[in-house]
Amino acid sequence: MFEEEVITIDIDRLRNDMRAECLGAYFGGGFGGGLVESSDIDRLTPEKLIEMAQEKGIDLRRYAI
Repeated sequence: MFEEEVITIDIDRLRNDMRAECLGAYFGGGFGGGLVESSDIDRLTPEKLIEMAQEKGIDLRRYAI
């Protein structure tokens, strides 16, 4: 069986980085969806934010505290 690694995530830092990435896509590349996604990030629960980060391939170990 596989053991899942349990880490504590700095949610505020993760949220800020993900928001900045989306806004960068909007302002830097004209990707309008980035603006919408950045406001979605502000409303996500910590669990949903982590789920979204995993879907985007973000290494959550960078946010371990």
